[in-house]
Amino acid sequence: MSTTVHRGAVVVLLVLSAACSRSVPTSPTGTNPSSTPTVTVPPASQTPSTSFPPLSGAARTFVFERANYRVAGYTEKSRFVLYDNGAFALQYLNLEVQYRGSYTQENGLISFTWADCCGWDATARLEGDSLKVQFGLRMQMSDFEDAVYVRQP
Repeated sequence: MSTTVHRGAVVVLLVLSAACSRSVPTSPTGTNPSSTPTVTVPPASQTPSTSFPPLSGAARTFVFERANYRVAGYTEKSRFVLYDNGAFALQYLNLEVQYRGSYTQENGLISFTWADCCGWDATARLEGDSLKVQFGLRMQMSDFEDAVYVRQP
């Protein structure tokens, strides 16, 4: 029994050591209430984009239309691009980021395979001009939100 207690103590110490190894300030530093506040302007590269990147081939484009619940602003400014060659991109306007991969479509059901993202899964149902996207649990836990997208002409 003492071996079990000893091993348990070692595990607890290792966890605490790892948790405490990061240097985190305990109070704000460098503030001077009498100094004039400064305004920091982000570099041009961090300014939110006002348009999506251009398409790189023949594609169908679907922009966010609605969700069954309140979603984040980045979801409201997102779109899916389904390229005719089987590639896709999920693009976020304000985040200037896109997630790419490939898709297959059968009987109106679309399955997405995400590039460089193991374990991500999402499907969509194509109904007329609407693309109803549902993300798997792992993606939902990473802030991807189910939504309905409408096709742009």
